[in-house]
Amino acid sequence: MSRRFRAVLCGYYGFGNLGDELLAAALVSAFDKSGVPVDELAILSPDPEKTFRETGIRAADRWNPAEVFSLLRQSETLLLGGGGLFQDTTSVRSCAYYWGAVRLAKVAGAVPWCCAQSVGPFRSAAGSLLAKNALGRCVSRTVRDERSRDLLASWGLEAEVVPDPVFALQGEERKTASHGKRLLVNVRPWKGDLPDRTAAAASRLAAEAGLALTAVALAREDLWLMEEQAARGIFTPEEIVLFEPGNWRERAADLFGDSAGAVSMRYHFALLCLISGIPLSLSAYDPKVESFGEEWGLPCWYGERDIPFPAASAERGRVRLNAGRFLEEFCRTWNEVRSYVHRKRRSLS
Repeated sequence: MSRRFRAVLCGYYGFGNLGDELLAAALVSAFDKSGVPVDELAILSPDPEKTFRETGIRAADRWNPAEVFSLLRQSETLLLGGGGLFQDTTSVRSCAYYWGAVRLAKVAGAVPWCCAQSVGPFRSAAGSLLAKNALGRCVSRTVRDERSRDLLASWGLEAEVVPDPVFALQGEERKTASHGKRLLVNVRPWKGDLPDRTAAAASRLAAEAGLALTAVALAREDLWLMEEQAARGIFTPEEIVLFEPGNWRERAADLFGDSAGAVSMRYHFALLCLISGIPLSLSAYDPKVESFGEEWGLPCWYGERDIPFPAASAERGRVRLNAGRFLEEFCRTWNEVRSYVHRKRRSLS
């Protein structure tokens, strides 16, 4: 049966988190470079009309099983596209949702595969079993860190390590000013008091270094948290800036050129800083952030004592190579998935 779409993209898209929106944009760009135009892609979103207006991609309501099934019936594949979809640190619901999406794809005849996943951590047997079952049904798997590859290997599943897709969106590197006058800090909501500790420690670090403090949010929940922290006197940023899909390049250009460094909780804010040459310290709230720090030789902080002053990565030479590496690996993986689809189609004809 001929199908209208080559892939349905499934991830945490459409919720207003810049990191996830960048993942979607990077994957659409990678498909385009692999010969798949945007009108042959579709995406699952909590707000399909808004997603279509912003991206031009056909979208279905991710919470409506009938809509999702109808879309999958029109697609050759389902792509679990980037990020930490399979983890149960806050709830097992994320694992259950993406497991359900894979099961629905199998029933609809859409071949599931996954790209640049960060798998775990798991605090429950249910979360681990759902992830293992869903990822085991994918015909191709790539992950973005060694920790995830090792976890899948312990389940008897093979996976290749690839760079995060957002590397492929990088533009011209902006050199950090030799005497930057500001320290950037990103704080995200998380359990416990690590967000407050991060904000307070970044404020002390800026004061000791004689730097102005600028807070950067990648989602509205970051913005609301940091506004509330400022109201409580946890820290006193000169301004709180929200990076959104329509403004992040311009806002980053304004801020990064005058920054001595950054303290980041969110993975993708750290990645944007790395791409742009901003020295970093990481507040390691999650194993994926710790893995990022280990890979790039960046200082990680776990909420005790003072945050180390941001450091430049000793691996700068690899940053630009990662864009090409991701696109090369994506194209290879996509060709393998398409070959599988064609073999399956022939066997059914």
